[in-house]
Amino acid sequence: MLKNKYILLLCYVFAFIVSGCASKVDFAPLEKQYKFNPPTDTSLANYINSQKKPNLTGIKALSDGIDAFIARLAMIDSAQKSIDLQYYIYRNDETGKILTLFLYNAAERGVRVRILLDDLTTANHDDGLLAVANHPNISIRLFNPSYERQYRGLAFLSDFGRMNHRMHNKSLTIDNLVTIVGGRNIGGEYFSANENVEFGDLDVLAVGEAVDEVSNQFDIYWNSEQVQSIQQLADANELNSDLEMLKVKAAEFEATLTQGEYVKRLENSSLIERLKNKTLDWYWGEAHVVFDPPNKLEQGREDGILLDDLAFFFNQTQHKLLIVSPYFVPGDEATNGLISAVKEGKKITIVTNSLAATDVLAVHAGYQQYRQKLVEGGVKIYEVRGDATEKKSSWKGSSKTSLHAKTFVIDEEIIFVGSFNFDPRSALINTEMGLVIENAQFAQDILNGIAITADEKAYELSIEEGDLVWLDNLNDKVIYAEPGAGFWRKFMADFLSLLPIESQL
Repeated sequence: MLKNKYILLLCYVFAFIVSGCASKVDFAPLEKQYKFNPPTDTSLANYINSQKKPNLTGIKALSDGIDAFIARLAMIDSAQKSIDLQYYIYRNDETGKILTLFLYNAAERGVRVRILLDDLTTANHDDGLLAVANHPNISIRLFNPSYERQYRGLAFLSDFGRMNHRMHNKSLTIDNLVTIVGGRNIGGEYFSANENVEFGDLDVLAVGEAVDEVSNQFDIYWNSEQVQSIQQLADANELNSDLEMLKVKAAEFEATLTQGEYVKRLENSSLIERLKNKTLDWYWGEAHVVFDPPNKLEQGREDGILLDDLAFFFNQTQHKLLIVSPYFVPGDEATNGLISAVKEGKKITIVTNSLAATDVLAVHAGYQQYRQKLVEGGVKIYEVRGDATEKKSSWKGSSKTSLHAKTFVIDEEIIFVGSFNFDPRSALINTEMGLVIENAQFAQDILNGIAITADEKAYELSIEEGDLVWLDNLNDKVIYAEPGAGFWRKFMADFLSLLPIESQL
């Protein structure tokens, strides 16, 4: 009897804690802030204005991790008026610290810096965020934050419907003149700075017409009801760091930079000289930003604006559709739609991760239920190989896979590059964004790069005697079981496929 009373007491305590975590805190409204008009008399402005074509957008692909990081640093270093940064993940590793240093130096020059982060991965970083936000020219806001800063796990359980809704958008815009949009977050694995994981990813550096659209998208999120400032959320009174201490720490970190191996690799990037000499080659074409609204889940609809836009472009496919997505869980409706497109004479190709390459086993569990039907229906599927590096498995979705690029190419002319994965989470739960670009040469170059990946770094799926097989075209081999994946990974993927979790993948 005593034991039962003790258990009951624990249940009451747990319920009390959970109910406290779920309660919403009423904050004072944040100050509305908006984009600045682009400067006209800076070095960056003079260069871009000399290149611009009326009503068009110039695009430069950033597929190499080192180049993608260099481009961000160079952009921040050239800023004169404003920096708007929006990311799902911003790691406090070497790349994150370097980027923060550049942002701090820009703020010291008088540049307004707005940092908008999803709150999911900021746990235990409130003090650091507060220290940076202590600078008068830096503001930090968090999307859909946990009101309980210490016991986030309980808060997530008690307020799952809201907390499950994350901002997956990724953009960096300088002076409303130039922007980077794509699949990369901020962290070593995205910029060739992680010894264990190398992500194959894609961003685009853009100038011209679409930049203002990215800025408008940022303003909508920045001023939305879904964001709060770090000062409102954390206890600023407990902050032991002042502005002078921030300056000291920035100077100390900057003094150590030249000693690092990664910095030496950055210095050897060929992109540095092209940026200095302003000899970048641009693809020019019409481009538009597509994005979900920040209140996506509150609109009472089953899909978001971005999904509608992508469906519109997909339905325009006349001949060929390429889908590159690290997480590919099409569901019955999209599976049948892709097979129907093949029956109409269209060529459909999908590039995604193999079981050995992904560390998000639940996503693979969702995907593996559809791939044989797709292949039997005439859809070409390539699975990117896993490498020799041992990766930590995570069914919760830590996003560490060999392939991380999210791009679609329609009829060798229309290209989407952004944050959208072809899965239920991107379609229905998280907010996403991307650029839709019309340029046949850019599309062809993307296709050529994917073709090399498919031939040299991926398996082609096929059917032999009613079973799925993997074709190693590089070595002219046929593999009859999940290549590179051990028993445990196969077992876990099969087990997870039995759980009713597809809507969350």
